[in-house]
Amino acid sequence: MAKATIESIRTLSEKLHKRWMREFAGKPRHTRDLGELEKLLEKASGLTHKAKGIPGEKGDALEKVVVERWKLYRAERDSIAEAQYERPEVAEIHGLGQQIERALAVWRRHYAGRDRRTRDLPRLDEVVQTLAFAVPRLAALQEHPEVKKESLEGLRGQLEVLKDERGEIEKLRRSSDASQRNVIFLAEAQSALDQYRVHFARQPRATSTPARLERLSAMLTTSIEGLTGLPAPTEAEAKEALTKNLTLLGNHLSAWKSELPLLTAARAAIEPRELTNQLGQVANQIFQLYQREFAGKERGSRNLQLLSDMCDRLTEVAELMTLHDTATREAINRKNVPVVDERLRRYEAEWGEIAAAKAAQAKAAVAPTTIAGPATKAVAPVKPKVVLPGITIADKK
Repeated sequence: MAKATIESIRTLSEKLHKRWMREFAGKPRHTRDLGELEKLLEKASGLTHKAKGIPGEKGDALEKVVVERWKLYRAERDSIAEAQYERPEVAEIHGLGQQIERALAVWRRHYAGRDRRTRDLPRLDEVVQTLAFAVPRLAALQEHPEVKKESLEGLRGQLEVLKDERGEIEKLRRSSDASQRNVIFLAEAQSALDQYRVHFARQPRATSTPARLERLSAMLTTSIEGLTGLPAPTEAEAKEALTKNLTLLGNHLSAWKSELPLLTAARAAIEPRELTNQLGQVANQIFQLYQREFAGKERGSRNLQLLSDMCDRLTEVAELMTLHDTATREAINRKNVPVVDERLRRYEAEWGEIAAAKAAQAKAAVAPTTIAGPATKAVAPVKPKVVLPGITIADKK
């Protein structure tokens, strides 16, 4: 057997440490494969014995590195074992935190600062329901150090803000006249079409959620009924637009109702490993799209709506992967879960950076030129009225 050398020990130590960084460092402990870490730890232990046999200062320096890494892996092994066998609440706290993060991201991307008439209530209800469940449950677990009391108070306040906003949207709808209700129903229908495009169009059936399609179908039904119940337009152009929209929406609704049983059957029939493969393929397509359209690009020039769509879809994929892990503990899917979660966090953060860059561009574009002269009284800017009654729904497939 070849004698161990400084170079061979250093090479193997680096290989093990890269694996450690990739699969364990900073990852949720309750999701880690303890058996795989035991194997890594065994190899690291062997390296410590080999390093002790290397004489001289270089040997001492190498021994110090491999021993420190072995101790790091051993401490993490103990922490993972504690999280998985002695502290099951760690997994619950982590899961609740993920739910809250993702719900608030939906709020930021789809509701904050937007025209209330064009916001759909069903998706906001999902956000409110998520927080209404998660925040009290976190409060019940606040004796654990993973739950920060100051963050919990902030979440309680955020939940109240969202409830208030939901009430304001509903109040606006009740007080709207016929032309405003036309805008509301068209906007909600467009939201349903957009969500279908993101989550279902050209997607493997087993990677989409039947319950979501049922909610979208209900949204579309409400919009069709609302538009049908409005007073008939008097102008020929508006009447023609309404007829086209109702025909388009009716066709989509019929197609969705036919798709629902096929979707349900596909999810029931798929094998665990194949579901892992399909979810992984969808995630990889999003990763590739991000690299092509956003990575290293000038933020002010990027398509913010595209990135929002990607975040929406990746959120659902992450949730389905988590459910898949709970139900089957499929090994490859378990490794994929934290990868998708990390990418989703990065994309959500990038959405915020791009939004800020675009806002700065818009502000710079309208900034008045300062001219020296006599002082003038400041005049409050007049907000332009948004006129949308004549819009035609885009047929996005």
